[in-house]
Parts: sequence; C-alpha cells; structure tokens
Amino acid sequence: MKLLKSFFDFYIYSNIHVALAAFSLVKITLLYFNIQENTSPIFVFFATFLSYNFIRSYKIKEIDIFSMSWITSHKNILIFLNLISIIFLIILTFNIRFLAFLISIPFALATFFYIVPFRVNNKNLRSIASLKLFLIAITWAGVTVLFPLFQNDLFINREVMIIFLQRFLFIVALIIPFDIRDIQVDHDQLKTIPQIFGVIRSKIISGIALIFFLLLEFLRIPSEKSDVYDMVLLTLISFLWVFFSKEDQSRYYTTFWIEALPIFWLFLVFF
Repeated sequence: MKLLKSFFDFYIYSNIHVALAAFSLVKITLLYFNIQENTSPIFVFFATFLSYNFIRSYKIKEIDIFSMSWITSHKNILIFLNLISIIFLIILTFNIRFLAFLISIPFALATFFYIVPFRVNNKNLRSIASLKLFLIAITWAGVTVLFPLFQNDLFINREVMIIFLQRFLFIVALIIPFDIRDIQVDHDQLKTIPQIFGVIRSKIISGIALIFFLLLEFLRIPSEKSDVYDMVLLTLISFLWVFFSKEDQSRYYTTFWIEALPIFWLFLVFF
C-alpha cells in the first residue's frame, strides 16, 4: 500500500497528471474534427510537463513544505524526466508546421513570463492583479485548441471560436477551486476571484462559467446528441467538484480530482 501511494504521489507531484490532462484536451479537439493525429497531443504533453516543472522549481521557496520536501527527495529523477522531455520536444519540433509553431510562441512566452519577472519593472505576469486566472485559461485554450488545429491545416472559423470559448470557460471554472485552496497563501495583490468575491460567490462564478460552457455546445454545427449528453454529464460532475471545494481541502482534491476532469472528458468522447 505504501509503495502504491508512492507511485501515486510521483504521478501527481511530478506533473505527469496535469500533462496528461493537457494531452486529453488536445485529443478532444482533434476528435471533434475527426482528426487522427498524435504529434500535437504528445508535443503538448511534454511541453506541459516541462513548463509546470519549470514554474514549480523557479518558485520553490513559495510552495508548501510537503511539496518542497517531495521535490528535494526526487530531484534526480525529475531532472532526468525533464531532460527526456526536452529531447522529445526537440525531435517533435521538426514535425511541427510553421504556422502551428508561430501560434504557440505567445503562449510559450506567457508561460515563461508568468513566473519570470520582466527586467523593466521586475514583475512577472502572475503578480499583475486579477490577471492570473484569465492568463492561464487563455493559454490552455490556445495550446489545446488553436495549436493542434493549426498543426492540421485547420484555421479559425465559427466552430473553432466556439470550441475555443468553451475551453476557456471550462478552464476558468476549474481554476477557481485552486484559488479557493490558495486563498490564505496567495498575496493580496494577486486579487484572485476568491479574494475579491469570497468563496461562495466564486463557486457561483465557476458555476456560471460551466453553464455557458454547456450552452455553447448547442451552437456547434453539427452538434451530435452524444456530444450534448457528454457535455451535460461533464458539466454536472465539474459543478459538483467545484461545489465541494474548500479552503482546507486535501491536496489531492485539486491536484488529482479537479485535474482529472479533462481526462474523464476524453473517456466520455471515446466511449
């Protein structure tokens, strides 16, 4: 049992889980357009894995004692996995179309400067009041919708914009439980949704985002009945996960259950 928990913790805290969530969202986008292609999902998987480990290692002094201790005790294997990710990204880059590469640059820069401060004012994007949630949501929507579609020669049209907006609202809804969890440790200057509106109103805002996320499904052309049923079930489960989120929740609640929702969504699309 202890060994199983060690593997589970490694899966979560090495950021494999969140990378798999990103992979799932890219696959969902491609499946919506009946595209069978794995280069962009795998590329996003390794890019997400590397990005999240970079962000966490850069701000290691700001994270909780448990996470810091876990990172320190697994330092060597994390370095090895990050090197493997870099190698795979370099190899995969040769298969990335130029326009897809261009569309990814703003999101890559947003990720980098999310944590690394600008030299001009010594501030990073994360420190800008109220920007954190929207920056993360736009980046995830861009990477998991626009990037794979540009990689497959599909450009922005009405349906792409609907899916992009859906993805943005979905990520906004899922970020709020993280901000609720961190309400006591986040700096006041961040002005996160829970800091501004409180926990209960933040859950309502998340619920409203999920409602619009679902309603947009009816604007897609065509919108299959199975897709609508999937979205209703996903919205209900996401709403429950948001509703039961709280400040003193288990660290697994957000890092596993909330981040598992995109993976669950992919299973719905498949089955």
